[in-house]
Amino acid sequence: MRQLLLVLIPLVACAARSFAQDTTAVTFTEENSPVAEQRFIDRYENVFMTKIPTRKMFKLGYLATTYNGLGFNAAFEYKVLPALSVELALTGRTNRTGNAITLERFERQFSGNNLFASIGSRWYFEMNKRIARHQSANNFSGSYLGVAYERSLAAIQSDRPREHFSLVYGFQSRFLANGFLDFSLGVYYASPYLSLWDRGDRLSSGFNERNVVIASRALLGLAFGDWKRSGSGPLCDVLHCDYFVKQHFKIRLPEVNIGLESQSFRAEAGYERKLGKSPLSVNLSVGSETAFSSFEILSSITAVGEAQIRWFYLQKSEVRKGKASDNLSGLYLGPLFAYNYYRTVLRGRSAFNTWYTSAGMMAGYQQRLFNKLYFDASVSFSGGSMRETVFRVNYAELRAKAGIGFAL
Repeated sequence: MRQLLLVLIPLVACAARSFAQDTTAVTFTEENSPVAEQRFIDRYENVFMTKIPTRKMFKLGYLATTYNGLGFNAAFEYKVLPALSVELALTGRTNRTGNAITLERFERQFSGNNLFASIGSRWYFEMNKRIARHQSANNFSGSYLGVAYERSLAAIQSDRPREHFSLVYGFQSRFLANGFLDFSLGVYYASPYLSLWDRGDRLSSGFNERNVVIASRALLGLAFGDWKRSGSGPLCDVLHCDYFVKQHFKIRLPEVNIGLESQSFRAEAGYERKLGKSPLSVNLSVGSETAFSSFEILSSITAVGEAQIRWFYLQKSEVRKGKASDNLSGLYLGPLFAYNYYRTVLRGRSAFNTWYTSAGMMAGYQQRLFNKLYFDASVSFSGGSMRETVFRVNYAELRAKAGIGFAL
């Protein structure tokens, strides 16, 4: 019995210890440790200069309007208050009609009837709120409402200068260190009437509702001011330099002019596609300018279909350096071929139709911006042939063209 107890006592002790291990409670606890708020860098700040304070800015740019033609613009804008600025500008008109600067319709730049001086003011109505939310500094980037008065330096018609009074809604944005874009749509009062450049009748003093037009205005170019240069930002996120782009549809920002007695609309759309892995692409575009009037020319339509072969001649070396990718951005050269159609309807006469072909060479620069925008500027020289024969060149044309729009 004694020996049995000596055996049972160690066994019971081991069992008790094992039982105690099986019933050990395991608990878990959570501790809330404070995490410092992290500010994510806005990749647009360094590109659009939204956080760079600016009180004065001098602008040089290419101007495209439907109410006053094309030309070059020099302007000085100064901030009186964070949300209010004044602007002085001088515009030299190069072409009264068309969507590109062409030598055959080039106006005398230093002639008084092609020089326009203007003064205006802009209210950046969201600026104070954006500054309070730390989304912007006091500068010139943002939406605005503007008023302006513009006048030619010499008489244009019947010893009267051209005057433009405007009320517009627009958007201006800085781009990198020295670029800017300004686009607006508004109501213009033009006196004398826009269609009366070379007519001396139907002029009247005082307000006339037929002088009121709704028109667009686009301006892009270089900007210089009192800002401090910042370090380089994440440009590839903006310039699409690291993205593979094999094709895209392009829609240029349209230009409109709507009045009681005349209307015009200018638009362009295109498609571009890379040729395999080569630095070549095919660019196809269709552009149209339509105008309606109650004067002698009732309507006119100009349509241009163009085909281009673009050689991005620096692309391979830029890819090797890690500065670019296989896409549709960069400097390019190449041939072009265009089919042009023009139709006009005169009062009391039958319609007049004509078409002609043209071919030539071009050089330009194209850049994708973010995921949905593009910029394209080019200079081209081409020879054309009228309807009699396709192979006989009977005119030459030098064109400079710039545009910005949406890429899909």
